[in-house]
Amino acid sequence: MLEPNVIPRFEPRLRVGIVLPQDDQQEIQIEFPNDSSYIMKVDDAMVNTQPGAQIVIRIAEKGISIDNSPFTNAEKIVFKHIRGDHGIAIHPVISGRNFHWKKYIMVHLPAKVEVTRYQDTLLVVNELDLETYLACVATSEMGSACPLALIEAQTIVARSWMLANVEQKHLSLDIDVCNDDCCQRYQGLNNITDYSLEGAKKTRGKVLLYNGKIADARYSKACGGITERYENIWFGDPLPYMQNLKDMPNPENPPDLTIEENARKWILDNPKAFCSEAYVPAKDLKNYLGSVDEEGKYFRWTIMMTNKELTENINEKLGLQLKAVKDIYPIKRGGSGRMILMGINVIDEHGNEKIFKIKSDYEARRILHKKFLYSSAIIIDKKNTLNDIPQEFIFHGAGWGHGAGMCQIGALGMALAGYSTEEILTHYYPGTELVSIYK
Repeated sequence: MLEPNVIPRFEPRLRVGIVLPQDDQQEIQIEFPNDSSYIMKVDDAMVNTQPGAQIVIRIAEKGISIDNSPFTNAEKIVFKHIRGDHGIAIHPVISGRNFHWKKYIMVHLPAKVEVTRYQDTLLVVNELDLETYLACVATSEMGSACPLALIEAQTIVARSWMLANVEQKHLSLDIDVCNDDCCQRYQGLNNITDYSLEGAKKTRGKVLLYNGKIADARYSKACGGITERYENIWFGDPLPYMQNLKDMPNPENPPDLTIEENARKWILDNPKAFCSEAYVPAKDLKNYLGSVDEEGKYFRWTIMMTNKELTENINEKLGLQLKAVKDIYPIKRGGSGRMILMGINVIDEHGNEKIFKIKSDYEARRILHKKFLYSSAIIIDKKNTLNDIPQEFIFHGAGWGHGAGMCQIGALGMALAGYSTEEILTHYYPGTELVSIYK
């Protein structure tokens, strides 16, 4: 486990949650490689395994069990890698918890895997070295066809965020991070390539520092043309290296998108940002995205929802029984155009008009779409109004994700345009210093 506020002088080990209690999984399937590279330990007993064999682990009456075996109430099952380059296969594993791209995948995990029971569900943890983890993250977050400058930048940013160790979301589970977008995407050895291995090797031990501390280097898929300030997303103290910057060759002096007129013009416009089609054509984007990402347009996009659909979404997410939505509007925007405080004018179950205030980018995105809205940098047009109730809402949006820190598609655009790893990092985290903390 990582220690908070400590800069390591040697490569640390991580504990990564693969199957979490919130997944509510009662069973998983394990497939061994064909090269006799894993040993299995059930509680205190060493158990012989057959190359290529498959087993199913389930929740039992008191602990966990292995199908067709004498182990019916074990406390812990551990798989340990002893040789070779192959990982142990585990499925189903969720990718995209609570997001619109949620899928179930198989992952191949290196090093050590622990399976235990947490209350009435399974908990699966992968313990491994940080640099192996980072080589896997680089091509889980983005595709293996990305230029090396992007892979290196992604690796340095992922290492910095991991070692800054600010959020510690999963301490109660005795893990450093989870495997998904809640923390960082980690899909084991599934997408690892010579590129991602080279990116980890060439940047080994390198992090971004600011005033002697490892930078809390957040990132998202596409900023939409202007990056967002840290404090507008996580409501903590401002970070000088995460500001409103134009995702362009000259990042200074972005338009003030906290002003509604400017935000509308910006979102409906198509500026030549690094994350725009001017640098990354939409037809090519799928080649560079992570394996679980869905093809689509993320710099500028439009979706339509009926009042019925929107009302059902809000009712489901907030546990309400609203009859209709009259209006959705920004009360406060961040500098990237994202809604930091959103108002929703509704008709409740008694026919009375009420106003709800939604107080974060994340919550706005969560409740406005059945799966998850790409971004809260939106303007909304109302159509076909009957009895003062719009029948349709048209969402025009910019970007994908919270928009703070490195814009991954923008960094891709920079790499494709010939910018170096250092230039990418300086662009998104101005004032930071690239330093090697261990070899």
